[in-house]
Amino acid sequence: MKKVALGLVVVMLGGALLSGIAGITGAGVEQSNTVNQDSDFVVPSGDPISIDGVLSEDVYTFVCEIPNQQKPELIYFACADGNTGIGKIEWSSWEAVGAIGVGEYFANDCDPDCAEGEFEFTKVRLAINEPIGVKGKVHLTNLTYQSIDEGGISGDWNLSEFYLVMNQNN
Repeated sequence: MKKVALGLVVVMLGGALLSGIAGITGAGVEQSNTVNQDSDFVVPSGDPISIDGVLSEDVYTFVCEIPNQQKPELIYFACADGNTGIGKIEWSSWEAVGAIGVGEYFANDCDPDCAEGEFEFTKVRLAINEPIGVKGKVHLTNLTYQSIDEGGISGDWNLSEFYLVMNQNN
C-alpha cells in the first residue's frame, strides 16, 4: 500500500511539474520557432539535417519528449497521467520525409474527476513530418491527426518541443 501511495504522489508531483512547465513553455500549443508575443521566450529548433539517403530504420521521433523512438505504438499527449494520446498505432509508412499511420485517439472525460472518469476512443489517421536533427539522428516532430469519421476530432502536436526546450543548452 505504501509503494502504491508513494507512486501516486510521484505521478501527481510529476504531473504538476509538467503542467507548470507546459504553462511556461506553451507545450501542446502550436508554435513556430519565433519569439512569443507575451514574452521573450523562443522555442528552440532542432539541428538541420540532410535526409538524403536516410533509411527508414534510421528515422526516429519522440514519445513523452524522449528521443530515439521508432514507430511507436503509443504516443501520450498527457505524459504525466496518461489521460490523452493515440494508441494502437499501425504505421503504413515510416520514412525520413514523414510517417503515415492509423490509431485510436483516447481521452479521459475526467467526470467527476480523472481518477473516476471514462475514456472515449476515436479512430484516427495520423502523420508525423518536419524532420530535424537531434544528436546526428533524423527525428520526425510534427504529429497531425484527424478522425476517420466525419466531424470528429483533429489536431496537431509538436512531439519535440519539450525535449528541445529542456536540452537547448546541451
